[in-house]
Amino acid sequence: MSLGLISLRWRLIWSLILLQLVVGSLVVGGFVGLAWVLGRVVDETGQETVAVIQRALARDTEGRLAVVSTPAFVRLQEDDPSFWFIARDAKGAEVRHGDVPPRYAALVVTLDGIARTAIEPEENNTQPKARFERVETAAGPVNLLVQTGSPLSLKNTLKGTGLVFLWLVAPMALLTSLGVILATPFVVKRGLRGVVATAEHAEGIDVHERTTRLPLDNVASEIRPLVNAVNRAFDRLNEGYDRQERFLADAAHELRTPITTLQIHLAGLPNDPIKVKLMQASARLATLAEQLLDLQRLDHSVALDQQVELKALCERVAADIAPLAIQNRCTLSVDAPRPLVVRGDAPSLERALSNLIQNAIEHGGPGCDIEVRLCEPSCIEVLDSGPGIPEAERERVVAPFHRLVPRGRGAGLGLHLVAEVARLHRGQLSIGSSESGGAKMRLELNLDA
Repeated sequence: MSLGLISLRWRLIWSLILLQLVVGSLVVGGFVGLAWVLGRVVDETGQETVAVIQRALARDTEGRLAVVSTPAFVRLQEDDPSFWFIARDAKGAEVRHGDVPPRYAALVVTLDGIARTAIEPEENNTQPKARFERVETAAGPVNLLVQTGSPLSLKNTLKGTGLVFLWLVAPMALLTSLGVILATPFVVKRGLRGVVATAEHAEGIDVHERTTRLPLDNVASEIRPLVNAVNRAFDRLNEGYDRQERFLADAAHELRTPITTLQIHLAGLPNDPIKVKLMQASARLATLAEQLLDLQRLDHSVALDQQVELKALCERVAADIAPLAIQNRCTLSVDAPRPLVVRGDAPSLERALSNLIQNAIEHGGPGCDIEVRLCEPSCIEVLDSGPGIPEAERERVVAPFHRLVPRGRGAGLGLHLVAEVARLHRGQLSIGSSESGGAKMRLELNLDA
């Protein structure tokens, strides 16, 4: 699993386990290091000293018991010049090294027949401890009585440290790691409750509710700077949206007067093809300005408590646009069996339906059939017999300034405005195919009647 995909819970678990191992190792190493500095890393039991002497005992050329100067024996002599031992074989031959205390000299004979034993010092601790053991050597079975407490070699020190780690630190680390694995999910879940709540709140933020900010309740101090940064980013985005909206609204207002003046001057020109093209261009500019103003109006207070009769609304809008349909040789009909009353904003619904019909006229092509259909409980459909909208484009055509035909007459705001009206009425605009293969625009309203 990639490190970037590991959850916070497992990051904490592995970090805590690693911390335990590191701390345990440092503690053991610290004790060993301190003991080494103070000279306390010694062979307290004499076992390692016995092993060194056991490997050093042999027979000389005359068959007598002797000590061979092995590297380990030489090191033992150098590290502890005062150490002593007595070695006695089965025939009574002895080899002594160092200053053997008199009371121990006789013990090597007294203890004959015993496998091993530890000899404690006297109460006043004036005599060193000793270890007696019967060992097999190159010279045969030998009784050894050795002084304990000689310094350990680095190899044996590390070996002992490893055993201490395995028998003491490792089991405790294992038990603690199991506890960490079991407890960490609950600790993480409890510690991240504020973050989870903030994430859920962020998930529910609507793009049109730009005043909403992430809450800081129950957010840990480490996460609080991130939440504050996100809220400040929201503030900057909100300011940018406000500036954009003000610019579009001001531009639309300022354009209305020169567009109206232009249309008045164009109306007085002689009728010719150039005049028709200029009138179409000015009409497009006027439509764009009105749509910008409509969008700006929808983002502000709109009364949704009006009683709107959809049958009358459909017939009124269709009658207003009928000349445009006739001009494009299109048939326009309304299928509204009975009146339907809903709550909403009548002006915005009229503009939405007008945009849907105009879109059908423009994209359906000359001679297409357009039908406005009223469906229960509160739905308006506009169907045409044109080429339709490709399925891959149906989500994109509602985006602002997106045009299905790049060089078309529209500005790409009509369907976006309809989608905004649907959202305002808690509904949606869905795009499909009509029975004739053309486009079907379905404006659903979900406000209570």
